[in-house]
Amino acid sequence: MRVATYNIRNVRAMDRASWWWRRRGAVRAVVAGLDADVVALQEAYPSQIRWLRDDPLTASEWQVAGRGRNAGGGGEAAPIFTRSSALANRTEVTRWFGPDPDRAGSRPPGAAHPRIATIADYDLVGDDAELTIANVHLDPVSGERRAASVDQLLGWLEPRLGGPMIVLGDFNGPLTESWHSALRAAGLRSALEDGVGPTANGFGAASGQQQIDHVFVSANFEVVAATIHTEAGHASDHYPVTVELR
Repeated sequence: MRVATYNIRNVRAMDRASWWWRRRGAVRAVVAGLDADVVALQEAYPSQIRWLRDDPLTASEWQVAGRGRNAGGGGEAAPIFTRSSALANRTEVTRWFGPDPDRAGSRPPGAAHPRIATIADYDLVGDDAELTIANVHLDPVSGERRAASVDQLLGWLEPRLGGPMIVLGDFNGPLTESWHSALRAAGLRSALEDGVGPTANGFGAASGQQQIDHVFVSANFEVVAATIHTEAGHASDHYPVTVELR
């Protein structure tokens, strides 16, 4: 199974490098080229999701889980796309980090924007196995808020811990932060080693080049390969990451 995480940069960003209409064809080509069974996106607005659902993540071949982070369900989402021939969706929920996790649009204390996790359970097609996937987009400013969010996420996932699980997304922080230890203690290990290269490219700005996109897997999986796709260039200000799992 190949899984991918990719922050595609939101459609409302006004800096010239981010203009969606200029790069949307490149994003579509990058996503198609990943050839993944699971594609977890961050910063995906409804219009961007519709664009990718036209091609290559067509509704006839793909399922999508997740909703926007705003009160009405719009705005940025952290959707999980899964290939219907590989995985069958059983349940899904979007939850908001902070004191009111079931209220759409709520946010962690002190955060400028809501931060969310999409959590979905799947059956593997042609197999008796079940799989939980969580796609997150954490606070970009505060390491304390990131750590609190991961603790909250692990509380939500607690009934499923010990079973096949993938937690991935834009953590907005490196593996040296304390939340990584919490994930390890819960039995989830990083598929990417620390310092193998930036996953955020900052559209070429040195200050924006950081390893902040991660894939964590349970002990049920063997990591066959992990790749940061720098060939994606500046289709987004992040590079996609793929992980081959057995």
